[in-house]
Amino acid sequence: MTEFKISTTATPAKLNLLYNKIAGQDLVDTTLILPGYLTKYRFGLLSDILKLVFYLNSKSNIKLVKINVEESELDKFYDQEYSYPIISLLWNISRFTDEDGKDIKEKLRVKQNEFFVRMNSLSKFKGNKYILVNTDHLPKNNGLIRLLEGPEGFNDDEDKVVKKVKKILKDYILTFNRKNLNEIDPIIEDIGAIIFELVKNTFEWGRTDTNNVDLSPSIRGAYIRFHIGKDEKIKEEFKDTPLEQFFTHPKLLQQSTNDQQQIYYLEILVFDSGVGFVEKFGKEDQVSDINIIKKCLIKNQTSSKSNLKTKKGKGLDRILNILDDKGFLRITTDRYCLYRNLIKNKYEPVDKNNLDNLVLQNWNNDVLNRQNTIKSKGSFISILYPFKS
Repeated sequence: MTEFKISTTATPAKLNLLYNKIAGQDLVDTTLILPGYLTKYRFGLLSDILKLVFYLNSKSNIKLVKINVEESELDKFYDQEYSYPIISLLWNISRFTDEDGKDIKEKLRVKQNEFFVRMNSLSKFKGNKYILVNTDHLPKNNGLIRLLEGPEGFNDDEDKVVKKVKKILKDYILTFNRKNLNEIDPIIEDIGAIIFELVKNTFEWGRTDTNNVDLSPSIRGAYIRFHIGKDEKIKEEFKDTPLEQFFTHPKLLQQSTNDQQQIYYLEILVFDSGVGFVEKFGKEDQVSDINIIKKCLIKNQTSSKSNLKTKKGKGLDRILNILDDKGFLRITTDRYCLYRNLIKNKYEPVDKNNLDNLVLQNWNNDVLNRQNTIKSKGSFISILYPFKS
């Protein structure tokens, strides 16, 4: 079997090279080697790892998942945010071994259940981070987070979900510096509402294919992490990407760099392993790929036809408004990786009939309408909110 290894020193650039390597081969049965831990987390790393695994799973049969830890070190593995979603995705498909080749699926079953209970009870995880993952192909009582969903469907009580997200942010995420919490307090309800609506969108868009047939396997989730980065290190980490331009912008450096030359920022990621915005809605809308994605950024213009009570389509519009003049948004779906630097391109309401006025740029710095050659699986919406120094 062909092996693909994610290293402990994984970076977005390294993962992109591995992704292209997968794309360039005809694959049947494969082995995925996962690190027992990562030496460094940075913005976008979890989404890049999941994107790679979703793609490999769509292109091959991942027969074996080898985790580079001893059996006794599984607790450390489950401190990593990529552990639970990847094992959940591949649970019914793959064999699982430790670094010595010993079958550890029964050990993982215990760890998976423990992790699920912690998510379901909204208990604290190690570090200033939190993740909630719904697994659609498992029994509902073992796969769905009750705060978000149940046997009857999505929990449409926005106030309850927002209240719990606020508690997670205050009690688990923004505990490093009280000043950060005070700064974000005026918009913390909006952040909770954004997460609520984006996760609700995954319920409506991410679980089924273009014919509304259930996908299996299927995972969906939300992830929040507080980051601390050294000014110079950040520039190095994101060299030759749009984030280098963002983190070196004079306004951001002036507002967000502290006396130790550090920048504090919040990452929010909402993801699903589905078919992507373009494939999901392309037949229905009969518009260009880019305009399908842009419609998701305009207030009350989503493609959802849900019977849920709350008003649809405010989430991404609210994101742009909250991030205006300070933040960064990235959307990865289908063949596209698009972004908006809200320091450089400030928020302006856009009418659905004037989609050309909505600024979205191609992550790869080429023409916006040019498709990347690789069609990815899943959708990833990543938000970066820098704090004032």
